[in-house]
Amino acid sequence: MSKNVLILCTGNSCRSIIAEALINKELEGIHAYSSGVKPSGKVNPNAKKVLEANEAWREDYHSKTLDTLDDIEFDLVVTVCDHAKETCPIFSKPTPKIHIGFEDPDGKGYEAFEATYEEIKTTLLPRVQAIFSGDVENLSDEDKICYCIGITKGEINHAIDNGATSLQSIREQTKACTGSSCKTSNPQKRCCSKEINKLIKLKEKPMNKNVFKTNDGVKINFTGVVQKQQIVKMVENCATGQCECMSDETKKKISNMQVKGKDGDVELKLDGDVSKEEIEKALAKSKVLNKD
Repeated sequence: MSKNVLILCTGNSCRSIIAEALINKELEGIHAYSSGVKPSGKVNPNAKKVLEANEAWREDYHSKTLDTLDDIEFDLVVTVCDHAKETCPIFSKPTPKIHIGFEDPDGKGYEAFEATYEEIKTTLLPRVQAIFSGDVENLSDEDKICYCIGITKGEINHAIDNGATSLQSIREQTKACTGSSCKTSNPQKRCCSKEINKLIKLKEKPMNKNVFKTNDGVKINFTGVVQKQQIVKMVENCATGQCECMSDETKKKISNMQVKGKDGDVELKLDGDVSKEEIEKALAKSKVLNKD
């Protein structure tokens, strides 16, 4: 399904025209249009020249007001100057917006237009493509992941850095919907859970299991990619005889098992006359911990 992008600036003579032409030339399935909040009514000759030099110019590109595009439903609005960002109009339907500011080359030499062309190509295009493809690596920290609540990539990453390793824990820390609500406001028309899971995967650290002998028994600290519920499930399986990782002889030595902590930092305390080596052997055989 094709997507429509509006590039908005002040005069619609340089930056927005170049961005419109570049998207249409380089990004398959994405159609760009441009307009200005105060359009000059003409395309800067150097903007046209640099587009012609890169075989991106079309004769239908021109400076225009937004009302000339009323019949187009946009999936994304990109403002490329501060004035356009501050005066961006309200659309009849919820439309995602991002801002990527570029220095205005108007009034400068042709070299400035070449620089603007390259900057737009290397900065704006990857972000627009990432938003529509779900490529979270190329999103900015300011870009939204959960659109219905307005939670950004940076906020999701902050939650992961603070120990959130599941959709549930991400939701608890950020209020991201992680459900179907984003389907009406997300440019991809889907919930945000897929992108959140990608961020978790990108930032995940291997699970570390540190086993210590204590006066009362053994204590295990789990850090990295570990969910508290995962350890609770392992304990439940052990208590109800649903697992075979621990020998019956070892189980008899344990008088109590207690789970504390949070996702990313979980403590399991085992009381009883049990050795560190016995527990390390059981952990290595646990199907809950070693799903792969």
